[in-house]
Amino acid sequence: MAEGSIEIDGIDIATLGLHDLRSKLSIIPQEPVLFLGTVRYNLDPFDEHSDQEIWEALSMVNLKSFIENLTGGLDAAVEENGSNFSVGQRQLICMSRACASHLQTYQTGW
Repeated sequence: MAEGSIEIDGIDIATLGLHDLRSKLSIIPQEPVLFLGTVRYNLDPFDEHSDQEIWEALSMVNLKSFIENLTGGLDAAVEENGSNFSVGQRQLICMSRACASHLQTYQTGW
């Protein structure tokens, strides 16, 4: 039998409940997934964050000025599969989505 532990920021993940652990992790795929809709919807699909938090998440990945310059800003259209953005921009949008969902964790720790 193999033994060992996995620690993230010094915390053994075996000490966390599965829901808590999953809520603290995000995956950013090599092939980023964007949804048909708006930039805002792609960053906050469950409408859980203020505009300030969304802009902060965009700033964290250096995408804020790019989104600000789009017609409509956060309400700019995202075409199917994000085809109106480069692959790199789609990856940054996905990273920003992850940042937005974890802003409280970034500010307060686990």
